[in-house]
Amino acid sequence: MVKPQTWLAGVAGLLLALSAAAGELVVLVDDSTEMPQANIVNGQLQDGLHRDIGLELAAHLRLGVRFRVLPRKRLTAALEQGQGDVLCLSLPQWMPAPTLRWSRPFLDNQDLLLSSRLAAARSQLGDVAGQPVGTVLGFAYPEMLQQLGSGFVRDDAHSMVDSLRKLAAGRVQHVVTNRLYLDYQLAHGLRLPPLQPALVISQYRNRCALSPRSLITRSELDRALAAMQQEGVFQRMLRHYR
Repeated sequence: MVKPQTWLAGVAGLLLALSAAAGELVVLVDDSTEMPQANIVNGQLQDGLHRDIGLELAAHLRLGVRFRVLPRKRLTAALEQGQGDVLCLSLPQWMPAPTLRWSRPFLDNQDLLLSSRLAAARSQLGDVAGQPVGTVLGFAYPEMLQQLGSGFVRDDAHSMVDSLRKLAAGRVQHVVTNRLYLDYQLAHGLRLPPLQPALVISQYRNRCALSPRSLITRSELDRALAAMQQEGVFQRMLRHYR
């Protein structure tokens, strides 16, 4: 008797193979992602870096493109089972699955700790040990966990904007965010209380996770990303969202 999970995984792999055979790149996107990374309306991706990167990747691979918006907790399994080809703007430590293939790094970002001026002065991550830190449900924070251990006290919100609203309302005094998101939101009207200087938690270059069931090879994906980088595609995208 075939287990339901095995049967479903086989069907998903077949669907992905059919998509690839039909000349289509299936791009997965986290449903809680916000601008500039993504603008999602009624479950459909309308705008943002995920859309722009997917469109450019498909063009360089000479494929059509289809976007699938899924809950964050389903993304790793969806890639493993072949329900999509790629998910971009991620890192292996955020999606620790040995079967996933990872592209070359291509887009710089930083994770930041924001702290209210009302909080005790801090100069390193260790200074916030034991204090609630605004985080996003389902997000991984490996550097915070590594440096603080059991002293990393998460205060989860559904989205990053909800987490920043907690900071603005004084419900938390510390929040983790990322540079691309923060700069975009501040340029588009986000108001925050007086803050201490932002503390850089980590600097990284985002990558794309490639499904082990995708007919696209990692070499093909890397060549497309390298061409986009050489053509200045990512710089133009970032300027567009500033």
